[in-house]
Formats: sequence, C-alpha cells, structure tokens
Amino acid sequence: MRDRNPIRRRRVTTGRLKPHATAIAMFACAACAAAGVSADPIDTSAPLAQYRLDPGRSGVTFDVTNVWHSNLTMRFGRFGAELDGFQGVASGRVMVTIDATSLEANAPFVTGIVEGGGMLDVAHYPAIRFVSTRIVRLGPFNGLLTGDLTIRSTTRPVTLDVTFDADPHDPPGALQTLAFSADGHFSRSAFGLTKWSSAVGDDVHMRIRAEFVRERADP
Repeated sequence: MRDRNPIRRRRVTTGRLKPHATAIAMFACAACAAAGVSADPIDTSAPLAQYRLDPGRSGVTFDVTNVWHSNLTMRFGRFGAELDGFQGVASGRVMVTIDATSLEANAPFVTGIVEGGGMLDVAHYPAIRFVSTRIVRLGPFNGLLTGDLTIRSTTRPVTLDVTFDADPHDPPGALQTLAFSADGHFSRSAFGLTKWSSAVGDDVHMRIRAEFVRERADP
C-alpha cells in the first residue's frame, strides 16, 4: 500500500522575491505564455529553497448535499501536496495525493459507506490524486487551475479557482510560508460513484488548502 502520509519536499525558485511572490510570479508567467503574451524569463541560476507541507495548516474536504443533513462534509485527515518544476516560463505543476482511507464525515455512519466497495473502494484504491495541467491568471493572486482528478480508476479534467496568499504575515524570525487554496466542483457519477444516488447529491464541492513552510538553510 502507498504511503498514507505522502508529505514530500520540493524546490521552489526564490531569487530576490519573497516565497509567496515567487510562486505567484511563476504561475503568472505560465499563464502569459499559454496565452501568447511575452514574459520575462525567471532567473534559474538563483538559489533554490526547500519547502515542506505543513499538515496542521492544510486540509482537503468534499461537501455534498443529502437527505439526512443539509450538507455532508467529508474531511481527509492525510494528504500530500507538491510544487514541482517551477523554474521557467510555462513550467511547473501542483500535485495533490489524498489518502482516501483517512476520510472522516460529519455524519459518522456515512464514513463506512463512502469508503466501501460501492463508492471510493479504499481497499483497492487508497489514493485520490489531482495533477495540474494549466493555469490561467485572472488577477495578481488568483486564477483558474485545470488538472486531472483521479478517483478509483477514472481520471477526469476539473477546473479549480485558485488563490495565493498575497501576504502571509509571517512573524519576525519565523519560517517563511507559501500558501494557496483551490476550490471547485465535480460530478461523482462521472467517476462511477453512483451508489445512493436517490439520497446523496451528484455535485461534489472540493476544497484544497495547502501551506508550505520554508526549511532553514544548512549551516
């Protein structure tokens, strides 16, 4: 079985920019290039910073309507997120791996149903994955993030509204952070999750919050 807490380290180009500003600038360059707009290249000779996901300030939730509650919220207690390849124009990905076995629902009896063979079937498919394929900038700190979502053995494209923290307000002396949130919807029937269709809605609201902490440089 795959690691249920896949928190990994990735390198993000910083140069003279603050970490959160660098990520925004790189996404902006990718968006400009995709639209045919020229952009200044990123200095790939600048030192690379190491970041790790802070699980205490990160999370993934799925919300869906149902007949028992006004809203059924499912939270996944373990997930990993990576920033990969942010070193040039039109390059870089966001990758999220969710441990499907870590699901917790606000209606406890639902957890076993959703984890069962008729729904997520976590015994055979313990991970849910999202890998970005494109970013379109809408403003200085927000955009549309399109990627491939894989649930069970089915992969479908989804588009998420993504927002980067403009100013994380890191206290003096604290480690610098880089954070983003992504918000979107998908049809569960599109992934073959059709059980309980008479009682549970088809539209699933997915929310991802990921915060990374910059690691201290080696002495």
